[in-house]
Amino acid sequence: MKILIVGLVNNLQIKRLKEEGNKRGHNIDGCYSRDLSLYSKKGLFEPALTDLDVGSYDLIYLWAMSKRRWEWYTASYFLNKTKQTVIVNSKILDPDYLYFLSPAMDYLKQVEDNLPFPASAVILSKKSVSKVINNFSFPVILKLSGGKQGRSVFLIKTQTDLEEKIDENEHLNQSFVIREYIPNDGDIRVFTVGYRTIGVMKRTPPKGDFRSNISQGGMGAEFNLDNNSEIKILAEKISRVTKTEIAGVDIMIHKETQKPYILEINPGPQFMGLEKYTKTNATLEIIKYFEELVNKK
Repeated sequence: MKILIVGLVNNLQIKRLKEEGNKRGHNIDGCYSRDLSLYSKKGLFEPALTDLDVGSYDLIYLWAMSKRRWEWYTASYFLNKTKQTVIVNSKILDPDYLYFLSPAMDYLKQVEDNLPFPASAVILSKKSVSKVINNFSFPVILKLSGGKQGRSVFLIKTQTDLEEKIDENEHLNQSFVIREYIPNDGDIRVFTVGYRTIGVMKRTPPKGDFRSNISQGGMGAEFNLDNNSEIKILAEKISRVTKTEIAGVDIMIHKETQKPYILEINPGPQFMGLEKYTKTNATLEIIKYFEELVNKK
């Protein structure tokens, strides 16, 4: 049997595990939690390790994942589902336990539901750049974990710049997302409450910037869904499959192909910009949804 211990590599505990495992004919490896990467695009979700084949193990023991736990939960969920890999502790395989707080889980759900989104890779350290970078063409978007309102999002033009930016922030971040760059003239923010669209606005970046966030100087305008019903369908579907009850769904239309891509789904989104630039009373819609939930009790 092949066994992977996540979080133990060179200490006495892994040595003892290997010693006793070898006596019984088992092969045991250890890896650092940061060795994981997750590449995804439409129709494909691929966990990988820097030096090991993560899909070859019969059992994975999640010993110590630290701040990388959500990415490992997602990889384990996928491996158990597709390869029947035994996961210890098994409680993380319960979808209700995962809470969908990880970008990796969002990407997996989008793959499973055949939703369009830019090719993206979640990595946990600079070491993993070489594992995934051949899937991309520059420029790419780099997003640091924990970044909100457009902060900690960068347009990266070379691999050297990418590695330097990750190196600068590795001690502060749980994970990084490398994302395919989509040519655009802004994005569309769809605000959903209870998985229903309540308002939509087009956001245009300020001159000299690529970010459309209102908090970063972007300008908003009401967006008409009459000729863009697919936008509404995508936003409501992604909010439902990721179980995000109040969401700001960012969708970008490719400037050349006119195809829509889901950029991300934001739990607890800012709604003041929506109320400023559209006729939507988002606050009222949220309160009404709270009332709806309480009345169901």
